[in-house]
Amino acid sequence: MGKVWDALKKHEDEQSQKQAPAKSEAATEQPPPPPEQKESVTTAACFNGKGYPPILVAYQDPGGIFAEQYRSLRTNVLTKPQQKSCCLLITSAEAREGKTVTTLNLAFVLAELPDIRVVVVDGDLRKMELTTQLRVHKTPGLVDFLRGSNTLKDVIQPTLCPNLDVIASGVAHRSELGEILSRISTSKLISDLRRQYDCVLIDTPPVSGVSDTGVWGRAVGEALMIVRMNKTNRESVHRAVGLLRAADVKILGLFLTHQKSYVPKYLYRYY
Repeated sequence: MGKVWDALKKHEDEQSQKQAPAKSEAATEQPPPPPEQKESVTTAACFNGKGYPPILVAYQDPGGIFAEQYRSLRTNVLTKPQQKSCCLLITSAEAREGKTVTTLNLAFVLAELPDIRVVVVDGDLRKMELTTQLRVHKTPGLVDFLRGSNTLKDVIQPTLCPNLDVIASGVAHRSELGEILSRISTSKLISDLRRQYDCVLIDTPPVSGVSDTGVWGRAVGEALMIVRMNKTNRESVHRAVGLLRAADVKILGLFLTHQKSYVPKYLYRYY
């Protein structure tokens, strides 16, 4: 993750320089660029469009307070510069906690960093919410890769942000989901994505009710748990944490969504 960490520091330094007091006009004045030179596609340009729903705040309102909260999460995720890349599954104890929205907003702020390539994977083969939010083709997708009918290159789709790609869910019958998911640990999916991308984020189903997240966890190794304020049951969180640990998954931390009041800092402690 050294490359990611360096990019994060570079990005923060650039932002600090932009906010520094301006020098004298004579010292800072620069001639305008020639009219024929067009600026390359920038992060600001790809984040200011209207191609995605409003809940993707890091895309729709990159200067807003909610986008800044996701940048704080980004900083906490990238706290291990000794690793070459980050690979993280994002889950929740229960349904409708905000895990898909968190996955996508985190992906967008990670893609802000210069020279950082990010991919999001729709690992929830039942609801396919991430695929829906990004408005990409469902197939070919993850299912098709795990079946062996398509290569990894075939199933990777671009997004409106140049540094961000997506692997859609694909379409599978419920009766075959168990067999398809069993191929995750034996496939080269995670290792190949780690080689191609600096950050890999996988949106998985809630821990309760299905075994999918445990299968993903054994292949990935680290998870971020999403908890919805004033909704998620405490016992559900403890049970989900226990199930992930039983699958030898390291829980990187908890992220609280739908905050409506002050939350003490100790609630954000990482495991």
